[in-house]
Amino acid sequence: MDNVRQAQAEIDAVSSEEVNPKSLDEIIAGLKGFGIEDFEEILTIKTKGREVRVKISNIPTSDEMSATLAAEEFKGYSWVKRVKVEILSRSISWIDGWDIRNLPPEKRYVSDPTDKGAVKDIQVVLRNLIMGWGQELLEVLWKVLMTHSQRMEDRMRDEFPDSATMTEVEQRLFEQARKQIDETNKVIVQEAVAKLYDPELDGPLEEEKVS
Repeated sequence: MDNVRQAQAEIDAVSSEEVNPKSLDEIIAGLKGFGIEDFEEILTIKTKGREVRVKISNIPTSDEMSATLAAEEFKGYSWVKRVKVEILSRSISWIDGWDIRNLPPEKRYVSDPTDKGAVKDIQVVLRNLIMGWGQELLEVLWKVLMTHSQRMEDRMRDEFPDSATMTEVEQRLFEQARKQIDETNKVIVQEAVAKLYDPELDGPLEEEKVS
């Protein structure tokens, strides 16, 4: 009897949602920041008698792209380190009671102790500060962020069918895209080689040398 009542209550709840759906504006507004989750725990970092408490969250795709673009001038090992710093500076969402993600614009600008107190956006200041942290702390925080993101991805993947990971259709699309890229590259190379051996291009060059 209890199971019947519970089932009926669930049906009534679903029915009420269908009768009184949210407005489209409310639904769209609710998608903002969707999939961004704070790490469940407050990380307390202690070193040299000092202590700071932080929270870490996964970052939006736009921030990840910005982080990689900000490090594009670096190569190899230096690039990997700089990308980690850029991403971590964007993933720190809370520090000692301050919600970094929801700061109003006028409070996002703070003094940068690494640059003679110059006033900058807090994300830039965090990046500069993290660059001066020990590599051990940097690597541990990076592992925390990666583990947090992996757990989220695993949880979401479990909620979808197995085919959601990589379908045959998707594989065919990627293969087709790869073939098109290869063919385009071959044409570019062939055109470049043809220009090198084109007699019509050699003639004027020789005349210029003689004159």
